[in-house]
Amino acid sequence: MTLGAQSGLQQLPESMIREAARWAARMQSADATIDDQKRFEGWLERDSRHPVAYAEFDQLWSDLRDVPLGDDTLRQIARKRTIRRVSIVIVGLLGLGLTGAQKLGAIDRIQADYYTPTGKTAQITLSDGSVVALNSDTAIRVSYRDDAREIELLRGEAFFEVTPDPGRPFIVKDDGLSARALGTRYGVHTDPDSHQPDVQVEEGTVEVRNGNDIATLQAGEAAKVTAQGTLAIHKVDTGRETAWRDGKLVFSNQPLRQVLETLDQYQVGSIVLISQRAGEQKVSGIFDLNDPEKALRSLEARLPIKITRATGLLTIVDEN
Repeated sequence: MTLGAQSGLQQLPESMIREAARWAARMQSADATIDDQKRFEGWLERDSRHPVAYAEFDQLWSDLRDVPLGDDTLRQIARKRTIRRVSIVIVGLLGLGLTGAQKLGAIDRIQADYYTPTGKTAQITLSDGSVVALNSDTAIRVSYRDDAREIELLRGEAFFEVTPDPGRPFIVKDDGLSARALGTRYGVHTDPDSHQPDVQVEEGTVEVRNGNDIATLQAGEAAKVTAQGTLAIHKVDTGRETAWRDGKLVFSNQPLRQVLETLDQYQVGSIVLISQRAGEQKVSGIFDLNDPEKALRSLEARLPIKITRATGLLTIVDEN
């Protein structure tokens, strides 16, 4: 799509922009009538600026053809758009099909012994008495043998309270990484691109392996796999990082982009952050993970940001 740096809508009256948005929504609708077409053509002819306004919305509708946007939402996006912003929004919308399918986790659920849907957490007790807490959109596969207890974390995040059994080590595997418990409480997270640690220990010790790299973590320590494939060890507030076990999300002076990344895990659809500068604002607070919409409203009230619900599956966050 080719656009100028500033949309032509900037120079038009608000009432005209509203009319153009309504006509774009109507004429792109499957139930538009012949009478609608005649009235639309009459509206175009009444003012030389009408075709200019409509062209902006018509182009945007073409780009978002399969997304059910209302005229007010369309107007908000189009009025302030720039090449960079529209590109991000379009990419976000085009990715919704893949994101939605990924969040549904159909393949992982088929392979899993236990799973949680997006926005839900659960706690399960395994046959040996070990307890596993599953975060939102998490799936695990359990393989208990005479010589070992193995858990494959297919997606998401899980926290383990392990029942000691010297003859059967308890090992959690996530792609190339493995975390072997030595009688302990620890969490494992699958997303290497997340700001969250891959393994974090609340109690006891855990042996972590990634390829040839091996580390032993103590309580209060965490490990993350670097881009080079090595293990980076650091201190962590495990209680804060795993507050989701108690239905809470706790943030302490964290960038908004990280907060939005976390909230995105608890709702179907996607949160798209347009402004990099807005994403660096610091956030502290405690939110209810069962109500990410309330958390977003709170952030909008506290920070100079604007949140637009483009569709039921897309939330756009920008500078106010």
